[in-house]
Amino acid sequence: MNNSTKIFLISLSILSLSSIVCIAQTDKLLNYENHFFYLDFNNQKYDFSEVEKYFFTNFPHDDPTLGDVIYDRMKWVNDDMIKLSEFDGLYGFIKSRNDTLGFDSFRFTSKPYYNLNDDVQKILFVFKGKFPSANGVWPAWWLNGSRQDEWLYKESIQSVSDEYLGKYSGIGEFYNTPSPVNCTDWPAAGEVDIIETINGNSIIHNTIHTCPQMCDSEWNDDGVIINCANATATDPNSGCSGKSYKVDSPEGTFACLWENNSFRFYYWEPDYDVRSDGGPLSKSPKPENWSESFLKNHVRFLETKTKCDSNSHQDWQCETCRGMNKCEFKNLKMIFNITFCGKWAGDEFDETDNSLINCKEYILNEGKDAIDNQYLKMEYVSVSKLP
Repeated sequence: MNNSTKIFLISLSILSLSSIVCIAQTDKLLNYENHFFYLDFNNQKYDFSEVEKYFFTNFPHDDPTLGDVIYDRMKWVNDDMIKLSEFDGLYGFIKSRNDTLGFDSFRFTSKPYYNLNDDVQKILFVFKGKFPSANGVWPAWWLNGSRQDEWLYKESIQSVSDEYLGKYSGIGEFYNTPSPVNCTDWPAAGEVDIIETINGNSIIHNTIHTCPQMCDSEWNDDGVIINCANATATDPNSGCSGKSYKVDSPEGTFACLWENNSFRFYYWEPDYDVRSDGGPLSKSPKPENWSESFLKNHVRFLETKTKCDSNSHQDWQCETCRGMNKCEFKNLKMIFNITFCGKWAGDEFDETDNSLINCKEYILNEGKDAIDNQYLKMEYVSVSKLP
């Protein structure tokens, strides 16, 4: 074998090896299930591309809660809606559009989705930062699941890009347009609300939403069994809730621990040392060592005998929930968003019969200056597998 032949064969071997490596890397990137990560904006410098590895920053659909916001980046009229400040945080702003549509706002949806299984039996979600608090404002951090192909990127690898989401802009309402950031089978794979507060009251709510025939719940070992679709007799969609708790303002460190048939919700005030050994922002969080004072709610799930029927529930709900007879949460993605008024903040804006109308008039007129340019500040976010 001459030297030229040897060089050719060696080059061919290297090329083949490179191809194998590339394929392996691509396959790894395609697996978004249980992709654990952290973004520590206070201590590390990131490019915005790093944020978009883990989060969609566009929601090209109407607000499902009927709030007065535009989440679709292609329809924003304001600049600098999302800002990454070096060694400070990721900011999402709410800005007046100066029109009847209300405000430009944001909705961040995690690209990874999460499931418990034999290898992953505990998942910890952590957020440190600040949400705005004002009349008419409804901020939230929550988990939402779906079984739809679009949600799980089965239709195309391109579906994990914001550019791909652009094709949905202006097409269809939220309830008939499934996409990687929007599902139409809610609540058949479960929803978990970690932070929700409305109208500047700084009262934090923890709520679970499932189909009627999926889950009953017991909160904080109080002996009361609540169905997670029917917390009240008059509203089949209100879910099941723990004890609401008051904070000085919706900022600090919040965490949610997901285990088999259970969620635990925690809160630390802004100046608490959450980076110490075993803390929620440490390299090895140890919830078993956290003080009970930080545990705000604990929900335990049970199978239910409740059925979805036309007397107690809405037609769309029973259609969506057909066949969902097991208490399980599937393919949960993290969502951060801020909306205005809508089904909850609007309905409880005041005690009049015109609460929703009054809310809309307030944010567009009297309250606009106070609300304009408020923001979410994300200092730290993580999802980790615990032993």
